[in-house]
Amino acid sequence: MQVAIIYDIRKDYIKAVEAYEMLIRNDDALPDYYINLSFLYWSFAFEWYEFVIPNNIPDYWVKKGGNEFLKVLDSGIKKYPKDIELHFWRRYFLHTSYAEDFTEEECLNLFDLYGHKNKIPYFFLYQCNHIRYKEQKDELLGIIKGKETAKNLYIASLL
Repeated sequence: MQVAIIYDIRKDYIKAVEAYEMLIRNDDALPDYYINLSFLYWSFAFEWYEFVIPNNIPDYWVKKGGNEFLKVLDSGIKKYPKDIELHFWRRYFLHTSYAEDFTEEECLNLFDLYGHKNKIPYFFLYQCNHIRYKEQKDELLGIIKGKETAKNLYIASLL
């Protein structure tokens, strides 16, 4: 397991960010590194009561998070243009942070464009329709169980 993920799971989020930043500088960086780093940056910038205060995130990192979360995702998308989760988080962050429209139909279209391999978008779809996406929600909870990164804790909290 990468050091960044270990820091993330231990909730040592500043060290996790620094380690993820180092990882994405490598040519073999995985999409998850971009996603987890972007998620932490977004949490620093937009999850004040839920994330910043309980985790004592310094103001420097709050500001940096706001400046970097989309840049990191864009870098990941440039490197992995067919990764559905990178595209999903970009749309989701713009929706939750800047009130940009993101509908159930648009989310489902991501599967048509990038494939059904990744189940992460189902946490958003479950928010749209609890009955229709219950089975996918349960499957997603099974996938993230025991992998308690900040991103996965957030997803589980919404399911």
